[in-house]
Amino acid sequence: MGSRTRVTAHEFVRETLREGILNGSLPGGTRLVQADLAAQLQVSTTPVREALRDLASEGQIELDAHRGATVHQISHDELEEIYELRMMLEVMAMRRAAKRITPAQLTRVRTVLAAMQAAPQSANWVMLNRDFHLTIYEAADSPRLLSILRTLLDTSVMYVSAALESTPNIRKQASIDHKRMVEVLVQRDAEGAVRTIQDHLEIPRSILHLDT
Repeated sequence: MGSRTRVTAHEFVRETLREGILNGSLPGGTRLVQADLAAQLQVSTTPVREALRDLASEGQIELDAHRGATVHQISHDELEEIYELRMMLEVMAMRRAAKRITPAQLTRVRTVLAAMQAAPQSANWVMLNRDFHLTIYEAADSPRLLSILRTLLDTSVMYVSAALESTPNIRKQASIDHKRMVEVLVQRDAEGAVRTIQDHLEIPRSILHLDT
């Protein structure tokens, strides 16, 4: 499930599990037993427990007092709910960001975009995609809106990953959209930003045809 890098044991376990979830090697419904994971990854159960809590807070796994941890199963109904909410709220966030974004914030957005273009693995790209959007929405200067969007984007990563696996060339289209977002933000074109995010959010929803 991936090679160990110079990070804490907690981070190593979290990123290894996240990669497995996003690349499909840990499909929805898979039970994640702490002792088994600790033995497999050669760590104690403490970083495993911490990693599972992190992933649960992001909506990628579910924790149950009796059943333990299982990988979250994506569904058509959840997909529609998430993307309807994202469409409403990200339109608001993009409009606000286009009017308020600073040069320093634009630099951070460009930095994440460059990292996305260089990302070798789909799992890395999916998480950077999340970071790209959140970096823009920080410029909206609305902490509550940002908090809600962070929750939605955390849950969305599994759907973005599924869409990418189904249709790998969407990464190219997404890259075009992301560059366009930067352009309209530089121009402070609020309505252009709205149109761009509306078109962009239709990509995963139009590709995924999930069994309920």
